[in-house]
Amino acid sequence: MMTISAQNLTVNYGSTTILHSLSFGPLGSGKVVGLIGPNAAGKSTLVKTIAGIKKPSDGTVSVTAGGCELLGKQRVEALGYVPQDLLSSATLTAFESVMVSARRRGDASWDPIEHTAAILDRLGITHLADRLVSDMSGGQRQLVAVAQMLVREPSVMLLDEPTSALDLRHQIELLQIIRQEVAGTDRLALVAIHDLNLAARFCDELLVMKNGRVLAQDEPVAVLTPDLLEEVYEVRARVLDDAGVPVVCPV
Repeated sequence: MMTISAQNLTVNYGSTTILHSLSFGPLGSGKVVGLIGPNAAGKSTLVKTIAGIKKPSDGTVSVTAGGCELLGKQRVEALGYVPQDLLSSATLTAFESVMVSARRRGDASWDPIEHTAAILDRLGITHLADRLVSDMSGGQRQLVAVAQMLVREPSVMLLDEPTSALDLRHQIELLQIIRQEVAGTDRLALVAIHDLNLAARFCDELLVMKNGRVLAQDEPVAVLTPDLLEEVYEVRARVLDDAGVPVVCPV
């Protein structure tokens, strides 16, 4: 079983504190966890810290497997990360960039060409295989970046706003794929996302942030209340019930 948790986690950029002694968890396997909150809440910094890109100034963030904390190479191999800011100057084709990621798995029985072709097909971007990443739209690059992560089959998937450049159909399709990747497995996905209704529909649990702190962690129906939405987003909203799924309607 994979878990992620944090204890009194503080992260600074220079003299500015972005994450303020926050604690959460454990986030358990078999779930898609939505990371929500307004701009500048610290969501990207938290994802980068879990991914090992940012180092804590204080406190800890832990990734465990079977109750044992993963460290060093084990942790790197367990994590897959899709950043919010995608490079647009890559000189590789979509197929080449995904295959480079597939080869990093280092498994002798692993056919990187076969798995690259399969993941492009699953994401519906086979037609982009021979296109240079630098010639793609933002949404197309986003899907290629997700393919680079998925082809490695990481145990923990960290996605920082993976749907921000996608149209509604592709947002839904991508979130369905992420759910399929983790459902009934020992894997876990943490997805930073702005669309609250998509978060409520596709996430098993929500982690709510504001001003570098975690304000709530629970199932969407327990988190998405009018009072919390007003506290976090400073908007008044009604929350309707769609067969057990909350739907946020701003007033």
